[in-house]
Amino acid sequence: MPAFQSLTVNKDGFAFDYATGESFILNRCGQLVLQRLRHGETQQQIVQFLCDQFDITLNTAERDVTDFCQQLKTLGLTKDN
Repeated sequence: MPAFQSLTVNKDGFAFDYATGESFILNRCGQLVLQRLRHGETQQQIVQFLCDQFDITLNTAERDVTDFCQQLKTLGLTKDN
């Protein structure tokens, strides 16, 4: 995944894509996932982090991360490598 260079996110989860002018709101979990994607972590590494950090099941974390990444792709914020 790319570094989302045109996307800025403030501490409250307000995200603005200055390339398109679109804005989004991220919850705390979305902010964490995006931050980790930007740092080059794999989806599986992020899943494990969420399981450890929030004491959720592997299936729940996998589903949530997959859904989030699909949303990023649908919004045109990422693309397959």
